[in-house]
Amino acid sequence: MKLALDLDGTLISCEPRQSAVLQAVLAQCGERVDLGRVWELKRNGASTEQALVQLGFDPTSARRASRSWRYSIEAPFWLGLDSVFSGVTEVLGAMRAVGWRLIVVTARSQREWVPQQLERLGLSPWLDGVVVVPPHEAATEKAAVLRDLSAVAFFGDTESDYGASRAAGVPFYSVGGGQRCAAFLARAGVKQVHLDLAAAWSAFLTETGRKSDS
Repeated sequence: MKLALDLDGTLISCEPRQSAVLQAVLAQCGERVDLGRVWELKRNGASTEQALVQLGFDPTSARRASRSWRYSIEAPFWLGLDSVFSGVTEVLGAMRAVGWRLIVVTARSQREWVPQQLERLGLSPWLDGVVVVPPHEAATEKAAVLRDLSAVAFFGDTESDYGASRAAGVPFYSVGGGQRCAAFLARAGVKQVHLDLAAAWSAFLTETGRKSDS
């Protein structure tokens, strides 16, 4: 039996990379912004472009910066800023200990770098597979993957992940410490937002009546 897990914001950090890339992009144009405010707005559902506009950038400059940001965000140099969230490997170990096969389902433009990043972060030994879908069709593509996998549950951190779960008819276990805050996820219809993967795993065990070896 298989469990599907999102990557960015669920298993690994993304704020340091996203903020650093934006800072570098704006610096090239002689601009700067409160990166903390940008991340706060993005956690509340804004895109990078929308966040910049809300913070006073004119639409043309915001669009240009956002385009450069998207172009750079998955470069190997910047991927090096990602790190595994505390407690994640322990949870993955607990999942595998009771027989689950673990499949990462992530939206990335540069799919070739994902296996290398998982290896570098030490996550590969815990995983049974990785599926990469295009970001611009993330919810639809992830839903198709979840159906193909016959996934029992999907652990994720965004409204897109939630939408994929609903479309596939797969129970969703949210993680609120990633790219979307708990309040935004609640507004998007997520009934229960968990602090981290450990809390989401605990909820899964409780709701399914299963036991963990951990």
